[in-house]
Amino acid sequence: MKILSLILLVPLFGFASGNLSELLNLAEQNHYVQSSRYQLESAQENARAVRSGYLPSLSLGANQTYNKEENMLTPEESRTGSATLSFTLYDGGKRGAQFSQQDALVKSATFALSSVQNSVSLDVIYAYFNYLSTLASLEATEQKKEQLLAERYRLERFLSVEVATEDELQKIISTIEQTNVDLLTLKNTLNNLLNTLEYLTGERVTVTQGSRVVLKETQEGERFDILALEQNVHSVKEEAKIAKSAHLPTITLEDTYSRFKYDYANSAWKSDKDDQNTVQLSLRWNIFDFGATAATVQAAQKNYLAKSSELAYEKHRAKASYQSARNSYQTALAKIEANKAKLHASQTTYALVKKKFQQGIVNNVTYLDALSDRFNAQAQLQTALNEVEYQKAVLLYEMGEEIKGAIQ
Repeated sequence: MKILSLILLVPLFGFASGNLSELLNLAEQNHYVQSSRYQLESAQENARAVRSGYLPSLSLGANQTYNKEENMLTPEESRTGSATLSFTLYDGGKRGAQFSQQDALVKSATFALSSVQNSVSLDVIYAYFNYLSTLASLEATEQKKEQLLAERYRLERFLSVEVATEDELQKIISTIEQTNVDLLTLKNTLNNLLNTLEYLTGERVTVTQGSRVVLKETQEGERFDILALEQNVHSVKEEAKIAKSAHLPTITLEDTYSRFKYDYANSAWKSDKDDQNTVQLSLRWNIFDFGATAATVQAAQKNYLAKSSELAYEKHRAKASYQSARNSYQTALAKIEANKAKLHASQTTYALVKKKFQQGIVNNVTYLDALSDRFNAQAQLQTALNEVEYQKAVLLYEMGEEIKGAIQ
């Protein structure tokens, strides 16, 4: 007996626990979410690089020169080392636009990550509650089979004493065979749902019942993907400002300190001066480029208009999606009450029909219909309860709320 217990326990060590909170924690580490996390880190590094690029830069230089012929200005051999500190004082507003653009891209990537996490959470929740509904159908079908087997046994005994007919027995046997097929189909569905949870979480999992979604009625907000798109539109708007900055001058300040040594064969040309500090203020202004800058500005503005139109479209679609989610949630709540009433009615009807069938008052068709109605109603009620939980998660997603935080 101990050996059998160990054999049954061994496969469990390869599976992760499966209440909904734990499944969502696992899903947040999958490759899809990790990809968005890397994109956010990349955006943050780009923003840091752009800001660092506008800080004063220090560069070092050195050279050694040999000349074939010497004169007063060209020594036979020279060595020079320099350090240059450079800073851009003005660049036509490009600096501010780039800073604003990078901030928007970081925010967009942040919202995009939250959107991906919410989307994956919704997929996990759908698979989780779908699994529980399918499991309820499986259990109801197994209970139905137990009743059918009991009736087959009873009819076989009655047939042996010619109280029941052969066609009544065959009808029960046929229904049992169909029930076996239904059980195989449901088990296959459960396996498929476990496979879905595996690729969402990255691990083989077992599903544990008992989790629920808590819906708090709050004011409708923006979905995370819409917020990400808004920031993306803002970054495109700043791109147009960056393009316009090419029409304006760039002013740069440089301070260069140099040390040098000149070796003259003619001692009369030698100098005691061996260092120099040079401060240079420079201006560069591109006043004509055959319309290249103007075309770049126009392209950036058109791209901004395109992204703004896309944002407006997505906002309208998100609003419609929110209304649909709210309607689906209300419908799911109504289904619970309807299925409770249906289950009560089917249980009452089944108990009455079963008694009449065993007394020979009604035929087996009536009995089998009542049997199916009872166990179907039982499974449908559980499905309705699970559907409400999923619809809560959908509504939270459409309201722009973090789904994971609403799981109990």
